Amino acid sequence: MPGLTPRDLERIQAVTANYFFWQGLRWVPMGAALLAVGLYWSGWWRVPAPLGDAVQLGVLGLALAISAALGGYYRRRFGAVHGIAGMHARRERIKWVFVYPAMAVSLVADMVFAPPVLLSGFVWAGGILAYRRSTGGGRAHYLVAAPLLAAFGFLPLLGLMQPGKAAVNLFVAAVGIVFIIGGLLDHFELGRILRPVPATSDEAPV
Repeated sequence: MPGLTPRDLERIQAVTANYFFWQGLRWVPMGAALLAVGLYWSGWWRVPAPLGDAVQLGVLGLALAISAALGGYYRRRFGAVHGIAGMHARRERIKWVFVYPAMAVSLVADMVFAPPVLLSGFVWAGGILAYRRSTGGGRAHYLVAAPLLAAFGFLPLLGLMQPGKAAVNLFVAAVGIVFIIGGLLDHFELGRILRPVPATSDEAPV
């Protein structure tokens, strides 16, 4: 490919090998849903009590539908990638056995035990850094998001929010903001690395 350096080719390979995770616009509706749910749980978004559960489920369902539809946009704009079977088996095993359970346990521990620091802030900050590293690197904005989430963990200790469920609710909203901003920046970085494909291009395996 003329005009591309070996470093450029390495970046393209890293992105295409983790193509799904770089489709940043898909994370924006999910972030908006988390933000809405977090604000609802925190009492910042008032919904009549009989409709609360239905509204939350509706928001989450709409976010999933929009996210899935945006997958079609990425296929049309940048093409499709067929991954190599088993290429990410180790990553999948680690995240389902260790990372996701740790993130879930941290939320439960914060709600049940209400420690003076929000454990979820530190655990989820580590999860973001692991996510960035395991899905192709780049995206320096996650190097900013991770310490911000970790700093969020100190807010109860500083008396800036109540520990326990109240802190978790606001943390969920904060994660939603990270999804929205991070997703938009992911999308822009993907556009800088990959070029839009012609309308007649075939899908290419990597």
